[in-house]
Amino acid sequence: MTRPTTKNTPRAAHLTGTTAAAALAAALARPGVVLPSLRSPVVPANGHGFVELGGCNAALAPQLARRVNEAADALQPSKAREGQ
Repeated sequence: MTRPTTKNTPRAAHLTGTTAAAALAAALARPGVVLPSLRSPVVPANGHGFVELGGCNAALAPQLARRVNEAADALQPSKAREGQ
C-alpha cells in the first residue's frame, strides 16, 4: 500500500515555504524578535516547502528565549501564578 503524497511542484513548494517563512517572521516581529537569516530556500526540501530559521547572534538568543518563555507562560496561566 502506498501513502498519499502531499508533495508539490517545485514552484508550489517554494511558495509554500516562502509563505510560511513570512508568517513566522511576522509573528516573531510582534514581540520584537527579528531573525535576519529566516528564509525559505530556493530549492524545496524533498518536494515540500521548507523554512530555514538561520542563526542569530549571542545577544539575540536570550531575547528570543525570553519571548518564547513569556508566550509559553501566557498559554499556561495557572502554572505561571503558582510560581509567583
